[in-house]
Amino acid sequence: MAEAQIQLTDKVNGKKAVLKVAGEIDAKTAPPFRAKLDALLAQGVDGLLVDCTGLTYISSAGIGALNATLKSLQEKKGKLALCSLSKEVRDAMDLMFFTKRVPVYANAAEGEKNI
Repeated sequence: MAEAQIQLTDKVNGKKAVLKVAGEIDAKTAPPFRAKLDALLAQGVDGLLVDCTGLTYISSAGIGALNATLKSLQEKKGKLALCSLSKEVRDAMDLMFFTKRVPVYANAAEGEKNI
């Protein structure tokens, strides 16, 4: 099996940020994903949109990283949102009830207006 790959690209605008995620988030790639999320919070971001356009797979480790970020943002009255989920990624998040806890938008433009 090929090793999971992940690409993370962020765009920060003041206290708002969009993190584009491409590839797969599993036990191997979740730590750099979590580190990137933590780095954005450390910069003072309080509105974060995770753009999943290129995300093909997410494991419980990736959802755990998002959950920790959600808790941190909620503590400072911030917002976390997701957009552009594939059916597979959406199914995994639904299974762990994560989509019940954060808003999910059809695309980045819609998501950015709401963070």
